[in-house]
Amino acid sequence: MKYVIAIVEDDASQRQHYADALRDADYEVVEYADRPSAIEGLKKSMPDLAILDIILGNEVGGGFEVCRFLKEEDSQFPIIFLTSRGDELDKIYGLQLGAWDYQTKPVSLEYLITRVHSLFKIKSATATGNHSVSKLQIGDITLDEVSMTVEWKKIPVNLTPTEYDILHAILDSPSGVSIENLVKATRQGVVEDNTINTHILHIRKKLKQVDPDFSCIKTKYGFGYCWVC
Repeated sequence: MKYVIAIVEDDASQRQHYADALRDADYEVVEYADRPSAIEGLKKSMPDLAILDIILGNEVGGGFEVCRFLKEEDSQFPIIFLTSRGDELDKIYGLQLGAWDYQTKPVSLEYLITRVHSLFKIKSATATGNHSVSKLQIGDITLDEVSMTVEWKKIPVNLTPTEYDILHAILDSPSGVSIENLVKATRQGVVEDNTINTHILHIRKKLKQVDPDFSCIKTKYGFGYCWVC
């Protein structure tokens, strides 16, 4: 059975561009041009993933409203937001709503497909209980470098791919990693310092949810972050 992906994008040309690429990658795609038609369609049939533009026609936050609907249906539902260059507040707000990831327009189709593949690989590994032998372990933390999953003291930690990339970069740099290099680790083009800080905040929060005493990610003021445990 093919995974089903919903694309909500008001620009018909861009929507077709994404849909064709995903269909070529062997996914089933349903397309919506606005918030009302998307919510109506999603009520009838939930996909496995939604890719949402934030601005839908005259609705500046139309994509956020679709996200809220999906999260009410399933709090763990994966969502990828599409954002315009420079819309840093949109990125931060999308993460706060529980977005799985975001892509900066103009979207790299190769990178988008890679992110989608990663998501379904993670879902498959989680559902079947399969674990890769390609793992990075430092103290109490373990990173599966194939499925992009994380465990702290053998307890799964639900990170987004971007959060995973940032955590991996921190663990790869024993002396600390700069904000500049963390931006490069996200592989998302224009990313502001505030967005990196927001990602770090979410990573810390998720690790504290499984271990309230977690405090291994330290801030190196004026530079970046480091791992100390």
